[in-house]
Amino acid sequence: MALEAKLRDRFVSAHPAEAARVLELLPASDLAEAILDLPVDALSKLLRWLTPYSAATALAFVPAPQAAPAFEETPRDAAAAILRAMDARHRSAIVDSLEATAQKALRRLLRYAEGTAGALMDPAVLSIAENASAAEALERLRQSPQHALYYVYVVAEDQKLIGVVNLRELMAARPEQLLGMIAIHSVESVSARASRESIIVHPGWKRFHALPVVGADGRFVGAIRYESVRKLEETLLETRLDDGSRETAAALGELYGLGLKGLFEWATSALLGPSGTPRRKS
Repeated sequence: MALEAKLRDRFVSAHPAEAARVLELLPASDLAEAILDLPVDALSKLLRWLTPYSAATALAFVPAPQAAPAFEETPRDAAAAILRAMDARHRSAIVDSLEATAQKALRRLLRYAEGTAGALMDPAVLSIAENASAAEALERLRQSPQHALYYVYVVAEDQKLIGVVNLRELMAARPEQLLGMIAIHSVESVSARASRESIIVHPGWKRFHALPVVGADGRFVGAIRYESVRKLEETLLETRLDDGSRETAAALGELYGLGLKGLFEWATSALLGPSGTPRRKS
């Protein structure tokens, strides 16, 4: 059994997408049993690929303190999607079991309606004050590399977004240069309340790999990766295909009904004749 567990853990870690497709075929209680003993890193990889509903219904069987560590390792947007699919009691128990940083980030995401930029963003992306030097910014990056994307977002004292610096420009800058002086100030941003459709068609994706998200007051609240947008596109495409399949089935059903009606009318006409009286045999 120990060997089987090791093989399972390695397979899930190496092939989480394939494992998710197989495991989603199981009833929720069996899926919960299958993931219960997975190491945290393997479970967090798996949660990225399970549908939010499948993950939520399975994790309903897992004690909150046991499930919480995996949420800390899972991308915030994926973790928030799973939490939204849970009942309020279990969602609250898991969030309360998280360490402070993850708890704060996920509570912030859960404030926004599902499908909006605020719900899809990474709220822990690094932002640095405009009066910080390039050397200070690089030191911040060294201390928190997990919170850096492709850019450093530059903010004013009131946390309003004023610019962006890509990492190459930051490394090439003189150590004493202030971020406010080297930042690009014509920033493409997304409103935290923006819908899925408006996020996908945002012109900023032509220039940037990630877009900053701002609140109604212009404050920087996070950033959306292009990877998240690609997932959005796939989800919307699948939804439209499903809708198209239903419409096609309805259309085929209507045609089938019309065909039967026509066949019935033809048969009636053949038997009774145009006048509706039975035809005599010749």
